[in-house]
Amino acid sequence: MIDSLIPAAGLPQTDPDQAHAVAHAEGRATLELLRTLGSDDWARPTDCTEWDVRALVAHLVAQSEDGLHLASVARRELLSRRRYPDKPPVDAYMAVGVEDHRAASGPQLVERFARLWPRATHARRRRPAVLRRITLDPGIPGQPRWRLDYVLDVIYNRDLWMHRVDLARATGRPFVVGDHDRQIVAQVVRDLARGWSAAPVALELTGPAGGCWLLGSGDPVAVVRAEAVAYLRALSGRDDEVALELVSGQASALTPLRQARVVF
Repeated sequence: MIDSLIPAAGLPQTDPDQAHAVAHAEGRATLELLRTLGSDDWARPTDCTEWDVRALVAHLVAQSEDGLHLASVARRELLSRRRYPDKPPVDAYMAVGVEDHRAASGPQLVERFARLWPRATHARRRRPAVLRRITLDPGIPGQPRWRLDYVLDVIYNRDLWMHRVDLARATGRPFVVGDHDRQIVAQVVRDLARGWSAAPVALELTGPAGGCWLLGSGDPVAVVRAEAVAYLRALSGRDDEVALELVSGQASALTPLRQARVVF
């Protein structure tokens, strides 16, 4: 496996055309799951501890609106500071988005998502290059400023993907993996590698969306294996006890892999 390792930090960021294709594929996969939900599902708790299934879907609708209307972003920013001065900025912002759809039923939210997400993906793709180069404060402690193209082409798709995992787990639906999932997983590993400061490790993520990557530079001190979706849940902070298999090398390599976090 080591001979075929890809240095993850050197992977290119998803370009706008790739991101557009991934967004449509992920939107379709999410909508297929949403349309299986029944009346017993909407109040089920999710891994996002403040949200049940209905609130989580409301968040997805709000995210679609944000991708479609920049004015929506500005309005929610202002409201979040006023309504939730004690919350972290990102949490406050998302709370406002969920509140905007508090009167909608679960099925109504599904139809709003079906209508808005495709339009939002087109709108994100059409943002001009000069706008894509501006930098933003993500409002997340320890995070540097982000370029807007990173938010448009990487974060939106990654966020929806992880929430599809949340919904599948909350409702007992299967998490269906397609070709586009590999691109999302690779971009997460890219971010993991770009912030990696521990000894080099060969990371093998198994399953249809997985792959083999080198974290750090130089000869890896260990080869570690994990299931791709499970490990991305751990990177998002959803599972501190994810199963990591030491295939070979130093057991100390497991600790930084378990402690690592990537923004979703």
